[in-house]
Amino acid sequence: MGRRQPVVASAVLAVLLGSLGTGTAHADTGTALYVDDLAADCSDTGPGSQTEPFCQIQPAARAATPGETVHIAGNTTAYAPVTIAASGTADAPITFVAAPGTGTAVTVLGKQTAAVTFSGAQYVDMAGIHASASGASALAVTDSRHITYRVATARTGATTATTPVIAVDGASSGITLTRDLVLTSSGLGFASSAGTRDITLADDRFSADMGGGISAVGTTGIHLAGDTVSTLCGNAIRLTGGSSGSVENTVAMPGGPTTCSDTGTPAEITVDAASAGQVTEDYNAVNPLSTGTDYDWAGTAYGTRQALRAGTGQGAHDLDQTDVTIPVGGEPAEHSPLIDSADAGAPGELSTDYYGRPRVDDPLVAGTGTGDSSYDRGAQEFQDPFAVSGVEMSPYRTTGYVGVPTTATAQISNPWSDSLDGFTYTFDFGDGTATATSTSGSATHTYTQATGSSYDQVLVLADKADGTRAGAADVPYRVEPPPALTSTVRCASSPSAPDTAHCSYEIGFDPYPITSDRITFGDGSSAVSPSALSDTVKHTYAAPGTYTVTQKITDAGGRTATTTGRARVGAAFVTMSSERLLDTRYGTGAPRRPVGPGGVVRLKVLGVGGVPASGVTAVALNVTDTDATSTSYVTAYPDGTTRPNASNLNFHAGQDNPNLVTVPVGADGYVDLYNAHGDVNLIADLVGYYTITPSSNDPYPSDLATVTPTRVLDTRYGIGAPKGKAGPGSTTTVTLPKYARGEATVGAVLNVTVTGETSSGYVTVDCAGTTPPKTSTLNYRTGQTASNLAVPCVGAGMFHIYNSSGHVHLIADLQGVFTNGDSLDDPVAPSGSPFVGTRPTRFLDTRVGLGAADKPLGAGGTLTVKVAGVDGVPVGADAVLVNLTGVAPTVNTHLTAYGDGSLPNVSNDNLIAGRTRPVLAVVPVGADGCVRIHNALGSVDVIADLEGYYG
Repeated sequence: MGRRQPVVASAVLAVLLGSLGTGTAHADTGTALYVDDLAADCSDTGPGSQTEPFCQIQPAARAATPGETVHIAGNTTAYAPVTIAASGTADAPITFVAAPGTGTAVTVLGKQTAAVTFSGAQYVDMAGIHASASGASALAVTDSRHITYRVATARTGATTATTPVIAVDGASSGITLTRDLVLTSSGLGFASSAGTRDITLADDRFSADMGGGISAVGTTGIHLAGDTVSTLCGNAIRLTGGSSGSVENTVAMPGGPTTCSDTGTPAEITVDAASAGQVTEDYNAVNPLSTGTDYDWAGTAYGTRQALRAGTGQGAHDLDQTDVTIPVGGEPAEHSPLIDSADAGAPGELSTDYYGRPRVDDPLVAGTGTGDSSYDRGAQEFQDPFAVSGVEMSPYRTTGYVGVPTTATAQISNPWSDSLDGFTYTFDFGDGTATATSTSGSATHTYTQATGSSYDQVLVLADKADGTRAGAADVPYRVEPPPALTSTVRCASSPSAPDTAHCSYEIGFDPYPITSDRITFGDGSSAVSPSALSDTVKHTYAAPGTYTVTQKITDAGGRTATTTGRARVGAAFVTMSSERLLDTRYGTGAPRRPVGPGGVVRLKVLGVGGVPASGVTAVALNVTDTDATSTSYVTAYPDGTTRPNASNLNFHAGQDNPNLVTVPVGADGYVDLYNAHGDVNLIADLVGYYTITPSSNDPYPSDLATVTPTRVLDTRYGIGAPKGKAGPGSTTTVTLPKYARGEATVGAVLNVTVTGETSSGYVTVDCAGTTPPKTSTLNYRTGQTASNLAVPCVGAGMFHIYNSSGHVHLIADLQGVFTNGDSLDDPVAPSGSPFVGTRPTRFLDTRVGLGAADKPLGAGGTLTVKVAGVDGVPVGADAVLVNLTGVAPTVNTHLTAYGDGSLPNVSNDNLIAGRTRPVLAVVPVGADGCVRIHNALGSVDVIADLEGYYG
């Protein structure tokens, strides 16, 4: 099916050819002859029928008899000059007319001779036949009577001022020229010689770059009515030699932008003394390019219409340059004095204008003419400016979609406030389908095929009740296949309401209306329909965990799409400055005595040390053993529950070993610390807690955002601080990487290591850094490389490490940050995830073949251990909280835990040969649902106990 390209209207040609009619007011009772020089069977010997037309106009002119009409086909070639000597009668004239529907205008080319000559002809009507010559008059009338030449263009390229475009000799009479366009580069547009009688020029347009417009010498009864004459400098109209007649409703206007001299320039309208008493001049508009002479009447020059009226009584209703400015080549604009100011009864005036348009009354202009005040001066009647100013396409302005109804609405410009009753609008949607009509100004269409890289041209035509065309407009419109129906679901938990997920949804562009939108939250609750006013759905879950949120949408096209998202809800972490809750050496939080073999310390945590009395699911404690009498381990678990088969802190006699412990809180607000063997003093420092009901008293409720493990401090090499050991009583300030220190960052997860000690002591990681702390993060002894997980608060993107005594190298590896927003400053950083605690569960023990082969992990070896699905860890979890223990390493080494990708240059558990050492680690989960544990040197057994997960 073809696509219609943009419409370019040839308004003038269409109107002219469409309004030719059949000539003067008589019955066309004769037969018809045909002329077509491109017809295969044309012949200049006849018969001139429609099937065997004449090739040229001349033989048809010879053959024509009264009452016959000669139909001439419009072709791209010009016809040869023609001389018409035939005679019709008043009741049966001979008519020459351009055949309608043949494509182009009929042109007769005369070159050095006249294109069309009437010689001895009578009662001949010629319409739509354009005459052109290069060295002679285009139209010559000699010894002829009752000749009409209308709706045509006459042009000549003659270079002498004495060669008019249209020439009428003194033996001719009854010559009528109406609605013609007369063009010349020099010379006159029209000239009649002495003796000519009864000439009418009405609604014609004359254009001359040089020379003059209309000249009549000794012509009796010449009437100019409603003509527009444009010349360069004067001589628009000259009536001399005793001519008689009238000049009314005519506009003499500039033919170009050149300014003419105020002196020596001929007048626009000249009537000599022999003619002045026999000529009526009124209702004209004179708009010259000079301020000199407008009129020359009986040999006297008059510079203005007022002067002419005062001196002669003529031009009582004329307009001049003081009244109106006519732009070069321009039609009258709204409110112009030319509108509704003509004499409707002027001799020869037509009821239509140059374009065949009817006379209309402009309601915005007060009528000042005589008779029917709807007549305008000049050849062009100002029409109702009603127009289709544009086409509004909806629901999509520039692009439609196959199968989706599209409505086109005509945009109306209606300054005259016409009643739109009776208007008919025709819509062509440009895809080759039938047009649609409407009286409302809108029509709906459904496209069945796409336009590809092209476009359709949507055209709207508006017609009045009388059938006249009121306006038209078009717009390019592309048609595409409808895109696939898609949606996205993203859910984020808020630290201020950890078990509440805010799920945002976004439906991809769909040209069809959405008829159904249902969301289920994966917890068995009822489906909901999102509000059209919001793109966020809030849902509170009864228990922490990871849930699948499903959105199913259906559109009016019957298409469906199902999209899932993950809602992760759990406890938010509240980072705080460390507070000592337990020290059995001094009776803090428990009796003042070591914990014996199999002994359990019940430690109250709710309502203690800044921990709220309710809404807390777990606490983060830095647990340290001291004064141990034998090798043993400590297990932390909720009070009132069965002790799990897992350990949190492993130690040997004579050692001081810290380890960060995250332990769920029992229903009674207590946690239990179990010691397996021997006697040991236990110390527990509170560093934060997890809550499901944050309040205004919680300083930093936040979620964990994991990052690629990054070494942010190593004083051995000058990373993050000056190179060199930290001295006794010193505080080392460390700034987090840019991507991790946004405004939302309130805490950090760090694996802190000390090495190269010159004496025993401790370090404390905190966000204050102003006064020596009362708690410790990591205790060390001379020659002991030790590490521990720290979760300090962060202020302005910084944390501080206080060293108690001696000189020691400090190392800190960033494993994550706690953020109280959904994202960090860096757009590629992950969003925070809430914590979901689990019962401590051992998922890896190389000593017994649990989770890996029953053998130690060798030097440079890496274990890949599945955690997704272990004790409720969901697929897609961001990280797991693991107590990682290295057992009996054969050499000094370290363990590194990570998700996937390249081995990071960090350590989690720093081990001394022969010593068992645990450390809490936040380990990102790889895309395969696994974590990886790498051993640097020697061989070591590895144990891993799950304590919970993030996200």
